[in-house]
Amino acid sequence: MPLSSTVAMLPDTPDSRLLAELSSYSDDLSEANDAIEHALEAGHESPLWQPLTSYAVIAYMRAFAHSNVRSGLLSHVPVPDDLVETHDMIRGYRNTTIAHSQSELSMSLPLASLTPEGTVRQVLPITIRHNLPQTTARRIADAVDRMSALVTELIQPLAERLTAEYRHASSATIAGWPVPDLDHERADRFTAHSRRRRQPRFVAYWDIEVGHVDDRGHAI
Repeated sequence: MPLSSTVAMLPDTPDSRLLAELSSYSDDLSEANDAIEHALEAGHESPLWQPLTSYAVIAYMRAFAHSNVRSGLLSHVPVPDDLVETHDMIRGYRNTTIAHSQSELSMSLPLASLTPEGTVRQVLPITIRHNLPQTTARRIADAVDRMSALVTELIQPLAERLTAEYRHASSATIAGWPVPDLDHERADRFTAHSRRRRQPRFVAYWDIEVGHVDDRGHAI
């Protein structure tokens, strides 16, 4: 059945699954684009630079990762030859610096501050970290733009083909189309333990003012 009077979900076919998968890559790259553009606008000296560039790297590489519901983007489109070096740099930076702490871009030391006489006044730890250079951030922005354009080139003809295929479907036929499993919970029940499945399911978590709660955990 339609999701609303104006929107319906397509039947489960190889093409519709591919369209959903491509949309997922596009969303990852869109998040990467937003983050890197905001970082460049904020500037290298901004306290937002490190978290925004780090998230851009994470979101970009997420598009290339295999998961339990989709293959990586490389199964559909290769990285252009002139972007391979940048792509490998982003992957390395993600693996050694952002997702793990293994690179020489970060150094943690046990230090001691000394008295004028050269004796120990206080022991303290310090970490020195090198943030992403601006020139490298611009390379990342270019890679994100280029890969986003390639995904769009895959989406457009597929969407047009599906439009032509289903344009003349009757309202009775559309009434039998599937719907995703939509659910909602209070924000205080938010977890990251669920794993996405082939059957579309979405849970929204709402911040609400809770006064009293009954035995089942429902607000009253």
